[in-house]
Amino acid sequence: LPPAPPPASLGAPCAALRAAAAMGAAAASCVEGLLPAQRVPKSITLKYFPIAGRAEPIRLALVLGKLPFTDQRIPGDEWEEKHKPQMPWGQLPVLVLDGRRTLCQTKAVLRYTGKIAKYNGAYLYPKDAVLAAKVDELLDAFDDLWILLSPTYTIKDAAAKAAARQQLFAPGGLAAALVQIFERTLGEQGDAGFCVREVGMSIADLMYFCFFNVIRSGFIDGLSKDMFKEYPNIMRHKEKIASLPEVRAYYKDKQRSNPAGVPNYEVFEPGQ
Repeated sequence: LPPAPPPASLGAPCAALRAAAAMGAAAASCVEGLLPAQRVPKSITLKYFPIAGRAEPIRLALVLGKLPFTDQRIPGDEWEEKHKPQMPWGQLPVLVLDGRRTLCQTKAVLRYTGKIAKYNGAYLYPKDAVLAAKVDELLDAFDDLWILLSPTYTIKDAAAKAAARQQLFAPGGLAAALVQIFERTLGEQGDAGFCVREVGMSIADLMYFCFFNVIRSGFIDGLSKDMFKEYPNIMRHKEKIASLPEVRAYYKDKQRSNPAGVPNYEVFEPGQ
């Protein structure tokens, strides 16, 4: 017997999806709004320290998706005794859903927020398996950069620590080689300026924006604000994300974006 036709209520979405599939992944991403919406929790609490750090792309995903959330910024002097024993993995960030369910690990939380947060009608994490993998590829690549930086935190002498970090990002350095790949990857995406052309705005763009800004913000001793000035694609992308109305408004509101008044936040603003 031939398969039964879809219910009338699903006819238009199914027809649109079939047409998009015939046209390729780029068209498929345009009809994500026709797919069943993800359930959004009634309450969301993000627990992290009062810095940008690993939580900043998660914060921005929630901001862009216009999803209300409690941004609980835990002071460092309260962490070890008061909060760390309560965290499932003894780490931050942690996302608490509806006051009871917790999600941990930065990229897991970021992917989840991308699945429930929509920007301009499309989810920040694509449903298409191949496009999702391309976003994941970029998220995972940043781990390689942090792996190179991590050993420098064990260097006791401040001058030696700064020199080691600068050497990593100097021409011929291991970190510089990775940054060149990030630069080239952005350039290959065309004039739209997003990390994955077929997807448009995604959590990969938030990872690029936030982590490159943290690296050059002064938060990591020895690295300077202008360290990526020779990477035009990275800096154009930074300006593109910083100039989004929602992002610009978020950083303009200091009480919201930086309630503790910690330094190193100005790099997230346009022109910085």
